[in-house]
Amino acid sequence: MAWDDDLNNDQLDAASHIGNHACLLSGPGTGKTLCLTRRILYLIEEENVSPSEIMALTFTRAAAAELRNRVRSELGEDSDIPHISTLHSFALRTILRQFSGSRLPQSIRIADDYEERSIIQEDLKRILNAEKISDVRQLLNQLSSDWETLTADDPDWEQRFPNPAFLGAWREHRDIFSYILRSELVYQLKHAIDEEEIQVTENIRYLLVDEYQDLNACDLGVIERISSSDVELYAAGDDDQSIYGFRYANPDGIRGFHQDYYGSEPLQLRECMRCDRRILDFGLYVARQDPRRLEKDLCCCSGAEDGEVQILRFPDQTREAAGIARICEWLIDEQEIEPQQILILLRSDRHQQFSGPIREALSSRDIPVTAIANPLAALDELEGRHFLCLLRLLSNSRDHLAWRTLLEIRRNGVGQVALSILYDLARDNGQSFYGAIESVSADPGIIRYGGTRIQNEFESINNIFSNIDEDDLSDLAEFIENFATEQIENEDLRSEILRIFLRVLENGDIDDLDQLLRTINVSLENNEQDMESGSVNIMTMHQAKGLSADATIIVAAEDEYVPGRATGSQIGDERRLLYVSLTRARHFLYITHCQRRTGRQSHSGRTSGSTRRNLTQFLSGGPIRSRSGVSYLNSL
Repeated sequence: MAWDDDLNNDQLDAASHIGNHACLLSGPGTGKTLCLTRRILYLIEEENVSPSEIMALTFTRAAAAELRNRVRSELGEDSDIPHISTLHSFALRTILRQFSGSRLPQSIRIADDYEERSIIQEDLKRILNAEKISDVRQLLNQLSSDWETLTADDPDWEQRFPNPAFLGAWREHRDIFSYILRSELVYQLKHAIDEEEIQVTENIRYLLVDEYQDLNACDLGVIERISSSDVELYAAGDDDQSIYGFRYANPDGIRGFHQDYYGSEPLQLRECMRCDRRILDFGLYVARQDPRRLEKDLCCCSGAEDGEVQILRFPDQTREAAGIARICEWLIDEQEIEPQQILILLRSDRHQQFSGPIREALSSRDIPVTAIANPLAALDELEGRHFLCLLRLLSNSRDHLAWRTLLEIRRNGVGQVALSILYDLARDNGQSFYGAIESVSADPGIIRYGGTRIQNEFESINNIFSNIDEDDLSDLAEFIENFATEQIENEDLRSEILRIFLRVLENGDIDDLDQLLRTINVSLENNEQDMESGSVNIMTMHQAKGLSADATIIVAAEDEYVPGRATGSQIGDERRLLYVSLTRARHFLYITHCQRRTGRQSHSGRTSGSTRRNLTQFLSGGPIRSRSGVSYLNSL
């Protein structure tokens, strides 16, 4: 297909831009990913740019997979394609390939959320003799904040950090276990570039950055450093869709692009090809409540229908859930919408407080439903974690965090006391954690407690791999399926874990086991998109970013949740999150809210303990008024 096939005028201008930096403002459903794909084709086909001279960075693994698959489909399966990955994947890949500085431990890998909770936080609590795990968690969050906002670059940062002893304990722990935190990754890349320890622009002439509005100060710093070396930057995004304030993303990055890159070209996509008229107009009503937003001339495409938007009020969550199930039944039976084309979105879903009643109501009507809390949650189950750690040891037999996890979760009699002694041995002898395990396995008597059990476990775990050779890993999908059958007894859990691995294999350029594990490790976990076909999908608003459906139902659109406890600039994040959620819908948009929430739900939100709930301030008094959900259901 030619690069310019079936593009409208805005898309043609955007895809063919060349000669200076550019910022493409692209509202929901305007074809941003299509433009990024065709721009890559334009550079290769019309400007004779080698694919190796083009790099595209996205925010999520799913977005990287989509762009990569589109480009490969256009160029041909056997063609070379540019490097396309998330910024975090790029940072890890670059650090692993080039970095040899002393700030980071050798043979690093990213600690995932489970390891951060169960190992890092717990160990630091013991080392610091902290009273509560929440004290350690707060300090880790502060550390992440300082990296992402670049506060850690201030000359007196360490002196101002709330607990200097924590920094020393964390650095010691990181060196013994050879890990970095996900929130640290891009900061370490930026630091290495600044210190000229890493060269990231070699051979790169064109840099495309998707979802520019979702980058924080540290991310933007890395992009600026890449673009300062005769690299043409092409940023695409929408300040109205900046929703990752929890990681310090700020819409001012894209709003100030033309000041940061003086003389850059402003580009815009104006035609929304997703939402029907009433849906887009209603979404823009919410977006325009922000006086600082960049105004966009968004309009629906010529073939758009009017669409339907309803705000439905229910007395309580029981009747809300029943009403949602009835609406889904009507959409499927009367409007002939497939279940997977119905999205149910929640602001949050702690302990399935909100998704649980809705799932029950849908199931009672025989409607298939899937609630996606965390696409990688199965890997946090004991059998799933055991399987993942074994794969990590297959990839790197000295993976310290994997060894520590296996010693802790297997039925082996190795308790916390023995693990603490093992850690202290590593620290006192200047060893890694694996080095300490090796020492104890060779001579169990060198520690006063648990030495023989550690020795037995070391031998037992290594025996699992005795019959595996490199040829077994030549077909990675087949190997993982066979290995999972051996190691995971629970069939449902095994099926879910295989789905995780096989989906990553299908969507990425995965050459070996190490690359597969790295791809999973750098995902945003519970903020990644992952829809289940054949089912109505329930997920959080953040997970729905980048998705679309014929019908979208936004549940619990109440002021106690949106904006909820947010204050200051965080209120803008909540408004934009609502806008993103509204504009997932093509033809049908339903917003539900309750007058009262009882039971567990009454203990959620800003006014926890109070049953009274109110429609969110972003919709109250707007162009569409709330109506009785019961009356609406009777009219179907």
